[in-house]
Amino acid sequence: MFLLLVCFSIKSVVAAPVLKIDEANLAQLMDSLSAALVKQDREWLTANLTEECSLTDPNGQTLVKADFIKAFSAEGIYTLAKMQPTGMKYTINGVEASGAGTIKLEGVMSAQEEIDVSGTYNIQTDFKKTDSGWKISAVRVSQ
Repeated sequence: MFLLLVCFSIKSVVAAPVLKIDEANLAQLMDSLSAALVKQDREWLTANLTEECSLTDPNGQTLVKADFIKAFSAEGIYTLAKMQPTGMKYTINGVEASGAGTIKLEGVMSAQEEIDVSGTYNIQTDFKKTDSGWKISAVRVSQ
């Protein structure tokens, strides 16, 4: 019985740092996503979004990965001057994780006319752990 207690205690001690490392990696990934969207960095987005990744905007419109990348590229409809995630809390469940918090945006959406999209929004991001590390599998933005 004592041996089982020791084994479970060791497992708990070993598991905690892994979650902290994963949480730090997820926070870094969110910061990098923000920078990539502002810089309109197609290469970063292509490499760090899963193939099934989607973006749901505050109007409820959902974009698949290719459309998500296009919307935030030089020929896309969004031009962001700033995107800053704040208050993000992460939940890690094995090879899946999620993060929720707010983002502060400064930018415009240009469709038929330019619309200011600056403001504070709620964001929920899903992640999947792959052989090459964590990747973003879904982004949902709401007001």
